[in-house]
Amino acid sequence: MRIKAVFFDFDDTLGDRNQYAWQLWHRAIIENTNGMDPVVQEAIIQDCLIWDENGTASKQYIVDKLKQEYGIELSYPDFTEWWNVSLNQYAVAFPDSRRTIEELKKRGCQIGMITNGPSEGQRKKIENAGLADLFDDAVVSADYGISKPDVRLFEIAVQRMHVLPEESVMVGDIFSKDILGAYRAGMNPVWIWTWGSRPCAVDIPVIHQISELLELNLFQQ
Repeated sequence: MRIKAVFFDFDDTLGDRNQYAWQLWHRAIIENTNGMDPVVQEAIIQDCLIWDENGTASKQYIVDKLKQEYGIELSYPDFTEWWNVSLNQYAVAFPDSRRTIEELKKRGCQIGMITNGPSEGQRKKIENAGLADLFDDAVVSADYGISKPDVRLFEIAVQRMHVLPEESVMVGDIFSKDILGAYRAGMNPVWIWTWGSRPCAVDIPVIHQISELLELNLFQQ
């Protein structure tokens, strides 16, 4: 069956989250310390990126770790809200994201996004990353009160695109959210893992950069 729609997660799938998360952690540490040795400062930022676990960790956990490990107290009344409002300002796409989507559109695919997070923040990410004009639709968890891997979010996405699940591909980096949810919804999941090799015991396509998507058998039919 021909693939008619491709849905993407954004962070660490199309967007280079490592880059824009670093920018915001750098800002947070700069705004809450004074005259720190730059090597010490970088060590703290790198720890924040580790504790952040690609965006899956609670921000309060990181706030607590900063106070516990370095004695740094963040001054924001609600750090999670500050993070969600601010992160999109620094969003950048991977170098091959735009041309990959453009090629998919040339092949007749509709393009959608299925993402967890605040509605305005996630939509601004694709705008600030220079990709918004390529999307036909975006389904953001905050708009529906449910989050990936809830099957209903994936079902909403394919229904809005007027395609069948089996005619759709979902590309994402978090296996327990993107891949499991798409699998349960009957879509074709593709796992993107940009951090090198990672074992996987199930027969699901794995790519390491977004342009490799075009080489999959799914798009050769």
